[in-house]
Amino acid sequence: MEENTKNSELTEKELKSRMRLFKQALKDETKKDKLQDSIEGSEVMIRFEIYLPTKNPDKFVDGLYLYMNDEGTIMSAEYYLKSSDVMTVKPLGEKEFKVVKELFQDAFSLEIE
Repeated sequence: MEENTKNSELTEKELKSRMRLFKQALKDETKKDKLQDSIEGSEVMIRFEIYLPTKNPDKFVDGLYLYMNDEGTIMSAEYYLKSSDVMTVKPLGEKEFKVVKELFQDAFSLEIE
Protein backbone atom coordinates (compact mmCIF):
# COMPACT_ATOMS: atom_id res chain seq x y z
CA MET A 1 0.00 0.00 0.00
CA GLU A 2 2.87 2.36 0.80
CA GLU A 3 4.28 1.86 -2.71
CA ASN A 4 0.91 2.83 -4.22
CA THR A 5 0.90 6.02 -2.15
CA LYS A 6 4.45 6.90 -3.24
CA ASN A 7 3.60 6.17 -6.86
CA SER A 8 0.44 8.24 -6.60
CA GLU A 9 2.35 11.16 -5.08
CA LEU A 10 5.06 10.94 -7.76
CA THR A 11 2.40 10.82 -10.48
CA GLU A 12 0.65 13.89 -9.08
CA LYS A 13 3.95 15.79 -8.80
CA GLU A 14 4.97 14.93 -12.38
CA LEU A 15 1.52 15.81 -13.73
CA LYS A 16 1.72 19.27 -12.12
CA SER A 17 5.18 19.74 -13.62
CA ARG A 18 3.96 18.72 -17.07
CA MET A 19 0.94 21.01 -16.83
CA ARG A 20 3.22 23.98 -16.00
CA LEU A 21 5.29 23.13 -19.08
CA PHE A 22 2.16 22.82 -21.26
CA LYS A 23 0.79 26.17 -20.03
CA GLN A 24 4.13 27.84 -20.81
CA ALA A 25 4.07 26.30 -24.28
CA LEU A 26 0.61 27.72 -24.88
CA LYS A 27 1.91 31.21 -24.12
CA ASP A 28 5.19 31.01 -26.05
CA GLU A 29 5.39 29.70 -29.62
CA THR A 30 9.12 28.94 -29.30
CA LYS A 31 8.52 26.80 -26.19
CA LYS A 32 5.62 25.11 -27.96
CA ASP A 33 7.78 24.25 -30.98
CA LYS A 34 10.59 23.01 -28.72
CA LEU A 35 8.17 20.80 -26.78
CA GLN A 36 6.59 19.35 -29.92
CA ASP A 37 10.01 18.74 -31.51
CA SER A 38 11.17 16.89 -28.38
CA ILE A 39 8.32 14.36 -28.41
CA GLU A 40 9.93 11.02 -29.25
CA GLY A 41 6.84 9.33 -30.60
CA SER A 42 3.18 8.59 -30.21
CA GLU A 43 0.85 5.67 -30.54
CA VAL A 44 -2.66 5.48 -31.97
CA MET A 45 -5.23 3.88 -29.70
CA ILE A 46 -8.86 3.65 -30.81
CA ARG A 47 -11.63 3.15 -28.25
CA PHE A 48 -14.73 1.22 -29.19
CA GLU A 49 -17.69 1.47 -26.86
CA ILE A 50 -19.96 -1.56 -26.79
CA TYR A 51 -23.45 -1.07 -25.38
CA LEU A 52 -24.55 -4.33 -23.81
CA PRO A 53 -28.23 -5.29 -23.89
CA THR A 54 -30.09 -4.71 -20.64
CA LYS A 55 -33.60 -5.62 -19.56
CA ASN A 56 -34.09 -2.48 -17.52
CA PRO A 57 -32.26 0.51 -19.08
CA ASP A 58 -34.06 2.92 -16.72
CA LYS A 59 -32.20 1.33 -13.82
CA PHE A 60 -28.72 1.04 -15.39
CA VAL A 61 -26.81 0.52 -18.62
CA ASP A 62 -23.51 -1.23 -18.97
CA GLY A 63 -20.94 -1.94 -21.60
CA LEU A 64 -17.32 -2.33 -22.57
CA TYR A 65 -14.60 0.01 -23.70
CA LEU A 66 -12.24 -1.84 -26.05
CA TYR A 67 -8.91 -0.19 -26.82
CA MET A 68 -7.43 -1.19 -30.17
CA ASN A 69 -4.02 -0.25 -31.58
CA ASP A 70 -3.42 0.88 -35.16
CA GLU A 71 -2.82 -2.73 -36.21
CA GLY A 72 -6.35 -3.70 -35.19
CA THR A 73 -5.39 -5.66 -32.06
CA ILE A 74 -7.44 -5.20 -28.89
CA MET A 75 -4.85 -4.09 -26.33
CA SER A 76 -7.01 -3.59 -23.24
CA ALA A 77 -10.61 -3.38 -22.12
CA GLU A 78 -12.74 -1.91 -19.36
CA TYR A 79 -16.24 -2.66 -18.13
CA TYR A 80 -18.53 0.24 -17.25
CA LEU A 81 -21.85 0.55 -15.48
CA LYS A 82 -23.94 3.75 -15.56
CA SER A 83 -26.81 4.27 -13.16
CA SER A 84 -28.90 7.42 -12.94
CA ASP A 85 -26.29 9.36 -10.99
CA VAL A 86 -23.05 7.33 -11.00
CA MET A 87 -20.73 5.82 -13.57
CA THR A 88 -18.18 3.19 -12.59
CA VAL A 89 -15.38 1.98 -14.88
CA LYS A 90 -13.38 -1.13 -14.00
CA PRO A 91 -10.35 -2.45 -15.91
CA LEU A 92 -10.72 -6.11 -16.83
CA GLY A 93 -8.47 -8.64 -15.15
CA GLU A 94 -6.23 -10.90 -17.20
CA LYS A 95 -8.74 -13.77 -17.43
CA GLU A 96 -11.68 -11.46 -18.18
CA PHE A 97 -9.67 -9.64 -20.83
CA LYS A 98 -8.71 -12.91 -22.53
CA VAL A 99 -12.41 -13.87 -22.86
CA VAL A 100 -13.47 -10.43 -24.13
CA LYS A 101 -10.56 -10.23 -26.58
CA GLU A 102 -11.32 -13.66 -27.99
CA LEU A 103 -15.01 -12.83 -28.34
CA PHE A 104 -14.62 -9.38 -29.96
CA GLN A 105 -11.24 -9.44 -31.75
CA ASP A 106 -12.78 -10.18 -35.15
CA ALA A 107 -15.94 -8.13 -34.61
CA PHE A 108 -14.38 -4.82 -35.66
CA SER A 109 -12.14 -3.90 -38.53
CA LEU A 110 -9.79 -0.98 -38.58
CA GLU A 111 -8.22 0.67 -41.61
CA ILE A 112 -5.86 3.57 -41.09
CA GLU A 113 -4.22 5.29 -44.04
